[in-house]
Amino acid sequence: MSRLSQASSIAGRSQASRNEILIGIVLDVVINDEHDSISPLDIESASDPRNTFQIGSAKLRRLDDSTTPIEKLRYYAPHDYTNLELPIIGETVEIITNGNGTKTYKRLSSTLLNSGNSLDNINNVMNPDKKKSSDGGTSEYKAAASTGTPNSSAPNTSDDVENEYFKATQINPLQFYEGDKVIQSRFGQSIRFSGYNNIDNVLAPTIVIRNRQGTKSLDELKQGTPLFEDIVDDGSIIVLSSGEHLLEFTPGTFDTPMETTPIYAEEPELKGTDQVLINSGRIILSSKDSEMLFYSKGNYGFISDGKFTIDNGLDGAEMDFNGDVRITTNDNNTYILGGSGEIYLNTESDKEPLARGQTLIDVLAELCDAINAQIFSTPAGPTMMGPNNRGDFNKIKSKLDTILSTLNYTE
Repeated sequence: MSRLSQASSIAGRSQASRNEILIGIVLDVVINDEHDSISPLDIESASDPRNTFQIGSAKLRRLDDSTTPIEKLRYYAPHDYTNLELPIIGETVEIITNGNGTKTYKRLSSTLLNSGNSLDNINNVMNPDKKKSSDGGTSEYKAAASTGTPNSSAPNTSDDVENEYFKATQINPLQFYEGDKVIQSRFGQSIRFSGYNNIDNVLAPTIVIRNRQGTKSLDELKQGTPLFEDIVDDGSIIVLSSGEHLLEFTPGTFDTPMETTPIYAEEPELKGTDQVLINSGRIILSSKDSEMLFYSKGNYGFISDGKFTIDNGLDGAEMDFNGDVRITTNDNNTYILGGSGEIYLNTESDKEPLARGQTLIDVLAELCDAINAQIFSTPAGPTMMGPNNRGDFNKIKSKLDTILSTLNYTE
């Protein structure tokens, strides 16, 4: 029988009583309301007529029990629903006796973050219907529980209990700074609260939230090798930093770095002040029923290798600039399309409309032709067609096209 006991001291005095700690092997976990253990309740007033409180519970075989048939083993509730870490089948957990005498389970952590201390083929160990070793198979689980490293076991058989879709993968643990508080999941998510995280070892409170370990580190590091978060390579990551904490950030990815070089924007300072950095493959900000506001005491810039678009479908746009406005298209076209709406340049009234260039030329050409075709009536009879200086008018007509701009157009 594997039992750990601990004695605590209150106010300098040793307690006579000892809190018994048992170890259990996970044989099943209730992860949703479709599990067989979710049965009807005999309580008509319940908001949900099913015993959905079973969700999160785990069927355990205690290490001191190698005889109870698997179908008669009980389910244990999690020790803390508000801070729940579900085990997987094959892991060992701690069975805790609460103050009211009930027993709950708590997952045992391991440096093998993904698979923990789980063992395969657990029906071959400590199952009363299976052939087992002289110690009932407890030695394997004792080693796994104490070291966090699972031992090898026999090959699978068809009636073994298994995780439904969980597959063990490599997840590397984080390296630490002095005084860190770190939360790590088996899937590569982590939250780090740190203070002394810089080469000068000065206080710089920082929070790093990471959703996935990067592929580059998975390819280069062995299982169990600790690492620090990588802003560029890791999955979605949020850093709330201050002071001398250095944000080791470059735009883009290792394989596809940013190509666009900022012209007006300055490269950001990566340390020395309070900063928030969000880096991900895609970022979506949504305000579903009210305003979205952006305030900046200093400059702000948009830098992209792609196209910049704004679709403002139900209302117009107002922009107020207190300095020069420069639009540079680098030899590309510029379109301002107002449809049937009017476009005003440096005025808010339609008192002085713009002239159409080609129409103006056509009208002036017709005017030159009409002048050249003039015939005057005199007492002596009609004159000859056209003035004597009609050549001058033809010369003017030949230069009318110079009125047209070669770069700017209107309707």
